[in-house]
Amino acid sequence: MIPLEAEDTSPQERMQRSLDRARITARVESADDRTTLRVVLLGSRRLPFAHYRDAGEATEWLKNAEIRATADTDEEDNVVLHLPGGAVDAVRDLLTTAYIRAEDAADTLQHALHQADIDLAEVTVKTLDALVIEIADCDNLETGVNLGVLLGADDIAHGLTLHRPKGMRKLAHRLQLVLTGAVGRGVSVHAEPGCEHRDDRLLIGLHTDQAPRLVSRINTTAP
Repeated sequence: MIPLEAEDTSPQERMQRSLDRARITARVESADDRTTLRVVLLGSRRLPFAHYRDAGEATEWLKNAEIRATADTDEEDNVVLHLPGGAVDAVRDLLTTAYIRAEDAADTLQHALHQADIDLAEVTVKTLDALVIEIADCDNLETGVNLGVLLGADDIAHGLTLHRPKGMRKLAHRLQLVLTGAVGRGVSVHAEPGCEHRDDRLLIGLHTDQAPRLVSRINTTAP
């Protein structure tokens, strides 16, 4: 279950806040009968069915989840979920719990990196189970080097020419080994040389449940 906001907030407010925290684009309204919530889905991102304009898929999802609610489309062809009071919490949990957990993990990791002066790293949720740390750095990937040093690899850049693609790829490989040692297997690191309009980048992929381990390691070693 998602930690609930203050009990004096309405089901409509709790649903909207949870959708916003999960970064699901939707608008929550009270129906005319005041006993039903209308959840208007405004985008396809992070929904458990593929087409956000297909009420049939939404209806099938509700049926498979054994939730007594209905779905149709509005005048703009957006799918609208009609949720009686007894279905609101169940739909809220199914739609948002896992993504809120992933977003919270990303936010915590982002904060830890910032506190450790790894300022050019941006953490985003790729899927329910995967986070991406993007390090964009015009200064020979110094931020990526600093992350490796922070994790105990003081010589991670030794002998590398980091303004060349080959040196960047070698740095990515070394950083992958360092991160694997810190959080376990499954980490990926890719280097992408920049161009006139984009800085060099390191893209670090890790499982969502590895984020707390990386946070703990950063907090332990950060000055």
